[in-house]
Amino acid sequence: MKTVDRKVRKNIVLSASIEKELKEMAEYYKKPQSVLIEELLKEKLKEYKKKKKKEALEKILKNAEYFAGVTGNKTFQELKEERGSEY
Repeated sequence: MKTVDRKVRKNIVLSASIEKELKEMAEYYKKPQSVLIEELLKEKLKEYKKKKKKEALEKILKNAEYFAGVTGNKTFQELKEERGSEY
């Protein structure tokens, strides 16, 4: 089942030059300014999430030596199989 995002009103302040550029882009792409802003933010959000995942992986790898003793040198896949498919 697909959920629909509820729209919320946000008042934002932009510099005059950015507002002008946004207006031009909205006309060029034939989209409302709010849609254009949302699309641009989604792009940035993807970058942010990717960076956060990379940081988390680096933290895990940094601590892998510590966890190796705890897991008995089993692979992640072996540990998942022991726990069951819900993990």
